[in-house]
Amino acid sequence: MYYHFRIINQHIYDIMKNIFYTSFFLSFAFFLTAAHAQNYKARCMPFVQSPHVEIVATYEPLRYDYSKVSATLERLHQKEYGGRLGEGHHINGLSTYNLTTVLDFEIEKKSFNDGVTCYYPTDIKLTLGIKDPIIYIARHIKKGTCAYEVTLRHEQTHQQINIEVWEHYLPKIKEQFLETVKKYTVAGRGQDDISLEAAQESLQKKYLAAIEPLLEEIKAEIKHEQIKLDNQENYDYEQSLCE
Repeated sequence: MYYHFRIINQHIYDIMKNIFYTSFFLSFAFFLTAAHAQNYKARCMPFVQSPHVEIVATYEPLRYDYSKVSATLERLHQKEYGGRLGEGHHINGLSTYNLTTVLDFEIEKKSFNDGVTCYYPTDIKLTLGIKDPIIYIARHIKKGTCAYEVTLRHEQTHQQINIEVWEHYLPKIKEQFLETVKKYTVAGRGQDDISLEAAQESLQKKYLAAIEPLLEEIKAEIKHEQIKLDNQENYDYEQSLCE
């Protein structure tokens, strides 16, 4: 019984020892890889100019659609935002929009005689925008009526919230993006073994991943602000204006 216990302990010890050495060598390999990457980057930097970076905010013109019936608007509402209206209420209007992020840049490379290759971006343009903003007003709502004016004002407020939240976050997005570009201005490798397209894709992923949390935060903030407008108390108030 004692001998069996020792065999088990020895087996566990051998497993743990193998895990330790495997982890150690993997960590050491990672350290060497990271160190080489830094050495390549340091060698590349004197020959690479900082890229020209342009960050543009765009807003497409607001469009109006008066062709949909309330049932169609309700289906659009469920598709865009989920949930249903309060009891006894029907959709007279709806606002939709899309947030867009477009990143364009060129990439170049420089190779040394020993094979070390530098990849670096040029002329980076990040376009952030609100696309396809549309206000729908149900077909049965006649222009010039109280219901039309109340519905129009409600939906215009929705669109204004989108713009205000977007503009509030733009400086943060610009700051984060510029910091990321500065961090990944150049990528160096020990040999010319990847295409320009692959290097560009790698940089693009890094640039967009850096601002993705802020974009998700914008969506959450817009939703939070819109709820202040879309609630039973406000619906009741707006309905009372035309009674």
